[in-house]
Amino acid sequence: MNQGAGKAPDSVLSFRAEAPITAFSGMRECGDFVFADELGTLYRLDPLLNVTLLTRLQDSIQRLVWSDTGQSGVALLGKNILAGLNEKLKVLWSVELPFACSALAIDPFGKYLLAASADSGVLLLDERGKKLGTIETIRPLAFAEFLASEPVILAAAEHGLIGAYGVPGKVLWQETVWSSVGDLAVIQKQGLTCLAALNHGIQVFNGQGQTAATIVLEGTVNRIAASYNGNQILAATVEHQLYRLDAEGQMLWAANSEHPVQALYSHPLGKSGVVVLDKGTALRLEW
Repeated sequence: MNQGAGKAPDSVLSFRAEAPITAFSGMRECGDFVFADELGTLYRLDPLLNVTLLTRLQDSIQRLVWSDTGQSGVALLGKNILAGLNEKLKVLWSVELPFACSALAIDPFGKYLLAASADSGVLLLDERGKKLGTIETIRPLAFAEFLASEPVILAAAEHGLIGAYGVPGKVLWQETVWSSVGDLAVIQKQGLTCLAALNHGIQVFNGQGQTAATIVLEGTVNRIAASYNGNQILAATVEHQLYRLDAEGQMLWAANSEHPVQALYSHPLGKSGVVVLDKGTALRLEW
């Protein structure tokens, strides 16, 4: 961490799961985190990555989303089973989707859930897993995030599509993008969508789907996270590089990782970030 360029983190805390991590989600309001590993173990951690709750599910969790309030979450078991969880990691309900799920998202209060089909199209559910509506998309969505200020979902496909969708089921706009996408992050305060556009760096779009900025980094950007206010953007590349950027896209810190980065999370105010590595380890970096 100290051998990179720019200001190194003031502190580094770590968490290691029993097996490789398969899914991860942060909670913006309470600051906690939830991790899942290949053994079906589900962990709830406090903001300093101390384990506070642990449970085991029968199946491996492939995707995991959690409300900002920390009161509820949803896990994808296998390809098409959704399980609703409470703050104690107890399963409250489950539903079998009629398709393989390619993306999952939950609103900040845990009232609405998006499940995207790998064959294209979206199913919207309520907090009990009941169907609210459907949305047609021209490509299968791979990434999605709810806006905190209004019932709108910003989403993207792996190639060729970025869009905004309303609840309980309305296409607000869809635009074509000319690059492959490895990840999506939303700067909530400005309603901006940031895409990790691989060889095209970080592509930033405004609330109407128009290009607002392009941030070019060395390497192939495939993971990204942004703070609520946009003061911090974290990015990782296929070549194992890590970047911390400010609101203007200027580099604050850069370093190399020995292991591929699986996921990134930014503190809402940009004070810290979490880096999930594919060896089953998570690091909390604080500046």
